[in-house]
Amino acid sequence: LGREASRAPAIVAAMADADPAVASAAKAAVAALKLDVDAIRAEAGMKTPTIAELKAEDVLTQVVGQGGDRVRGEQLYSQAGCVACHTVRKSEAMKGPFLGNITTLYRRRELAEAILDPNKTIAQGFVTNQFTMRDGSVRVGFVTREGAEVVAVRDITGQQQDVRVADIAKREHLPISLMPAGLMGGFTVRDLAGLLDYLESLASGTP
Repeated sequence: LGREASRAPAIVAAMADADPAVASAAKAAVAALKLDVDAIRAEAGMKTPTIAELKAEDVLTQVVGQGGDRVRGEQLYSQAGCVACHTVRKSEAMKGPFLGNITTLYRRRELAEAILDPNKTIAQGFVTNQFTMRDGSVRVGFVTREGAEVVAVRDITGQQQDVRVADIAKREHLPISLMPAGLMGGFTVRDLAGLLDYLESLASGTP
């Protein structure tokens, strides 16, 4: 409560204490002090767990309370595969949901949650459609144009194709996002914080 952080390494280490009460108190202290958990672990020679090794709620609490490296976040945008399905500049050909202004639509925690669990909330207009064709083939994507004779479908790679309505045997709305879950599992909370910082910089116009 006094914002005294000289024992930060001990507080961070206590997050993994076997006593749930101690671990809970440590997590609350980390949030209150806005400690950069990954940086403290690195400096103290402690192993930094990946997101897959942490509880989702702990990841969300930490990533809201700490910043990351924006440059690393921009690298991660490509490294984690975001670039395959999203665009961040209006000059780029549209693929999936546009991310150039995403942080003006979602708060930091909400955006982090959408990245960690893309199936929880699917953006309007990006519901996954599955088309079973009369020839037995299957096409999956979201609809970008609906016509009486032709439906335009964009797949996960951003490729768009026209599907003739007369050739469709069955059409279904799937309860899952085209974005795979677990993309951030091998990265750290600080990495995710950097990605969020990068997305925030796009909306604010920060170079």
